[in-house]
Amino acid sequence: MKKKRKKLSKKRKIILITSIALILLIILCIALSVKRSVDEKNDGKITSLQEMVERCDCRFISSRESSEAGYAIDIYLEFKYSPYQDERSQKPYYDVVITGIANYLKYQNFRLIDESKELTIAVNCYGETVNKVTINGTESSEYFNKLVSDRNKENNLELPEIDVKLNQVLSLLLQNNWNTKNISFGTKTSTFENYDIYFDNGYRVRSIYNTLFNIVFTDKYQNPVIDDIKVGDSLDEIKEKLGDGYVEQESTIEYMTKDIYICFSETEISVYPKIEYDYTSFEELLENYNEKKDFINFVNTLTDIWPDYSYYNYDESRCEIWYPLKGVKICNTNDSLDGIQIYSEYKGNLAQDKEDYYQLYYKQNESLIIEQDIKRNMSKNSGYSMDEGQSIEFLVLGDFNNEGKEHNIRFVSLNENYPDCEISKDIFADKTYWYDDYNFIYSIRNQGIYIYNLQTRTTKALVEGKDNFDVTNFDYNTKVITYDGKDVKIEL
Repeated sequence: MKKKRKKLSKKRKIILITSIALILLIILCIALSVKRSVDEKNDGKITSLQEMVERCDCRFISSRESSEAGYAIDIYLEFKYSPYQDERSQKPYYDVVITGIANYLKYQNFRLIDESKELTIAVNCYGETVNKVTINGTESSEYFNKLVSDRNKENNLELPEIDVKLNQVLSLLLQNNWNTKNISFGTKTSTFENYDIYFDNGYRVRSIYNTLFNIVFTDKYQNPVIDDIKVGDSLDEIKEKLGDGYVEQESTIEYMTKDIYICFSETEISVYPKIEYDYTSFEELLENYNEKKDFINFVNTLTDIWPDYSYYNYDESRCEIWYPLKGVKICNTNDSLDGIQIYSEYKGNLAQDKEDYYQLYYKQNESLIIEQDIKRNMSKNSGYSMDEGQSIEFLVLGDFNNEGKEHNIRFVSLNENYPDCEISKDIFADKTYWYDDYNFIYSIRNQGIYIYNLQTRTTKALVEGKDNFDVTNFDYNTKVITYDGKDVKIEL
């Protein structure tokens, strides 16, 4: 079944801070400008190495057989930009230059030497790809990340603790030391992306090991959340009441009190607890990783000592682990080694000592809480629609495994008339179809065909057994499903 992306129909206004947008635009323009020049080589317009280098926005000096074993050629040049210039990393520019020259040299190993900037860039290729890049002996991602990290050390984000009155729900949680086990939030209507949804009560609650991670007040919650501030109050009104001690990103503002982090958007108020953590074992683990550089052991030990991550994704292509309340994020992929990142929420000794460890990068000028809250909202934009038949009430989200089976199937109420919800995470569906605006069909090989009702959030078996249940078609108009060569009309 062919699937294509579809944007949410409800209004999600995203306004980037001007400075961030400008930085991204400049970086993109630099990279695209160089890439356009590099791509002309494919049209046969570049006939010499010097011309190739100059098309990459560099000044060509000379080239010779490499003096370093394992490399075919040394190219002496001057890069247009220093690795860190104009208050930002120039990694996108360097990546495009390296890729362009590698392509021209038909992926021989080579070195780029800029004596004016004291740079020696060694490029190793495998097949028709750039396999490894080191700058002055340091892996490229590590080199550029350290440049940014070193500058971030000098610019900590320090939000003042504002004094506010918490509502009854937050006060009760605080009195209970943020333990949610014996707290009654009302009537739970559904679960969505690890949040318990109390739709009519007006909040979403996520706990990790019975400790509150995040509570989100929606527009159905009519009472004040802090002081006299309610969901739906304008951000300008909130700023006027709470003052200038906030951080703002993508139409979300974050304040901090002595007990909570609180994020305001146009339609929600999102609260995270401030909890004191012991960072001793984590910092000892970082010392060990700095010495042994065993990433697998680092991750396994980390999740043993800190099993309370909010996000975990570890496979053959990426490792991403988030601890927003602790101010720690790990992100390494095949394409980018962003390493172990420490944010403003971090309260361990490294917040002051700022040790220089392998793949440890300081981002204490940024908030991981607001990044987490924006990520929570943006995940709803990644759904798809179907070529034949779709719901006007719900957007479907899903992941696909290597066998093409859909799992983690969840639904976003487009007009917020119903609770967001999801099918059991244990379901791996072979085929999926919308029956109508409120009913969703899925098949499981050798098990059956089922229909999930999004109004009642219940599942009904249409047919079960040991057949293949190889569904080849569903006619949205006639409601006839074809499986194992049989046509069956579905009537609810």
